[in-house]
Amino acid sequence: MPDRWCTVTVTNQQGRRRSIDVLASSTFDAAHLYLTCANAQPLAPVELPLPTIATTFQVITADKVYTVAGAALQRWIERRRADWKGPRAVLFRRRPTLE
Repeated sequence: MPDRWCTVTVTNQQGRRRSIDVLASSTFDAAHLYLTCANAQPLAPVELPLPTIATTFQVITADKVYTVAGAALQRWIERRRADWKGPRAVLFRRRPTLE
């Protein structure tokens, strides 16, 4: 699937929604990019809620709304880290995981 622009939204514990736009190859990739941006807080333009296994990510692309559960995202990250080899894998392993 070619990369597409996606809007990823997470709601914090106070009910405030924070969103970012990312260029991603899948809904899971989009959620993982949100996680990467949230962990780089000093670089983020707004304070993003730090996601956990319990977080639900809302991903909007091509006028469709998808949800990605934190636990499913963690499994996806682990599977990619185990399966991918070469330079792509090295770059992917630099991205954070859910704690």
